[in-house]
Amino acid sequence: MRSRRDSILVLCIVLIAAILAGCGATEQRPALDRIEYTNLNDSGSRELLQELLSGAGVSDGRVQGFFRRVDRFNDSVKQEWLTDGFEEAELLYTKYDPYAMQDEWTAKNGTFPGYNCRITAMNLFGDFLSVRADSQINAGEDVLFVDEETLETDLDALGGSSLADFRALYSSMKAEDTTEIKRHVQTVQEEWASRGVTFRENERIRLITVFFHDKPTEEESLLFVGHVGVLLTAEDGTLYFVEKVAFQEPYRMLRFADRTALSDYLMGKYDTSWGQDTASPFIMENDELMDGWRPNPDS
Repeated sequence: MRSRRDSILVLCIVLIAAILAGCGATEQRPALDRIEYTNLNDSGSRELLQELLSGAGVSDGRVQGFFRRVDRFNDSVKQEWLTDGFEEAELLYTKYDPYAMQDEWTAKNGTFPGYNCRITAMNLFGDFLSVRADSQINAGEDVLFVDEETLETDLDALGGSSLADFRALYSSMKAEDTTEIKRHVQTVQEEWASRGVTFRENERIRLITVFFHDKPTEEESLLFVGHVGVLLTAEDGTLYFVEKVAFQEPYRMLRFADRTALSDYLMGKYDTSWGQDTASPFIMENDELMDGWRPNPDS
């Protein structure tokens, strides 16, 4: 009888260990060290993205506006800096010097800042975002001041969304002085709700937002959108992340097997300060913490 009880006890211990190991699998997985991406400078990747966007229900006007801006950027820089279809690279590798690329852009476009991640994501995702009509956010000297310089010249870059919508989604938020991510996620959710920001559910397209925590003074604690892009899911389950890297850096579409790989890519780029008294960057998928998010595994 004792032998049977002992066997059952051992089996329970094994099952519990297996469950715990499964729960920790994401944390234990090695960090992503290579990416697969395209700068949308070839017909194959452009046709693929066109199909993904159309399949997700993005309006044709938004899609065509996006590709016009891709062409404007790609035509403004040296072609050897861009991919020819999908290419593999180390996580943070670029084929270009960002300062030289900025000079190339400025030589052809003057003082016009160009387009960044926030403008690009709003253009592509705006059909799936609603903002209460009376929402009025004064961005002031917020992180959006260069964005608004672009939009003063080209409001059509939002694809039909309004400047009020843009501010409601992206303006910085007052936050608790804490490093606890759960508290910051709740702050984002509550602030978006107070601004009347809602997301229309569509499994084929999602907004991926990287929030940063900042303490500009001893008294201030803020959350702001440091980077954002659009996540598209193909029929076979493959994930594609579309982003504008920076104002004078290229458009990208990256291919990932799962969301943890996407998290590693974004955290590898942005979760690079350790020992600070602010929270690490975190990733929202629409208005929830992204499943598969984890801090930079190399931190």
